[in-house]
Amino acid sequence: MREQLELLWEIQRIDLDLRTIEEGRSRYPKEIKRLDEKQKIEKEKIQKERDRIDTLEKERRQKERELGVEQEKTKRSEGKMFEVKTNKEYQALLNEIEISKQANSREEEEILRLLDEIDSLKKNLIKREKEVSAILEKIEAEKKGIREKMAHDDSAWKTRLERRETLSKQIDSDLFRLYGILKEKRRGVGVVSVKQETCQGCFMNVPPQVFIEAQKNNALIRCPHCNRILYWEGNGKTK
Repeated sequence: MREQLELLWEIQRIDLDLRTIEEGRSRYPKEIKRLDEKQKIEKEKIQKERDRIDTLEKERRQKERELGVEQEKTKRSEGKMFEVKTNKEYQALLNEIEISKQANSREEEEILRLLDEIDSLKKNLIKREKEVSAILEKIEAEKKGIREKMAHDDSAWKTRLERRETLSKQIDSDLFRLYGILKEKRRGVGVVSVKQETCQGCFMNVPPQVFIEAQKNNALIRCPHCNRILYWEGNGKTK
């Protein structure tokens, strides 16, 4: 019975490992998705800043074209100063030129304001791009780490399944069936260790005589509280 219990104990540990791997398998894709979303958000933030600069650049170029057209009109108006024949026409043209110059001046100020804003945004963008680059690099490293864990878990899953298959063939069929029933009823744990007269499955004290017998590992001893199979991790040596 000692050998059978040792085999069963190893299978229990394998099953717990498989459960942990399975939990990771369901968790890893969610973590990858979360990191992908984080990457997307950071990239979108940078793109919005770039789009803002592009919009202002287009606005600046449009204003510069409009200013050029207006300045040309002002020059033509100034050229007409020598063609007017009456003082009234002269004053009207003079007022028109003055209004045009004031409008052009305001446009020049607006262009300068746009240039300052664009310059400030570009400087900030350079800083933000470095920050985002570092963030994206960190995210990629996290994703790589997760993929490595996934590959490792796949390998471990295969190895443990093969080992479980080998062990299951060496265990008495009735004992293995009992283990399966207990494992299903007790949240995946059918065999537990017993320490200091305490079942490590339900953490209830077991009678002293039960503890003594369990330490021998030469008989099927079950916890009187949770009904799990008790195993002593001490090679049969009593305390």
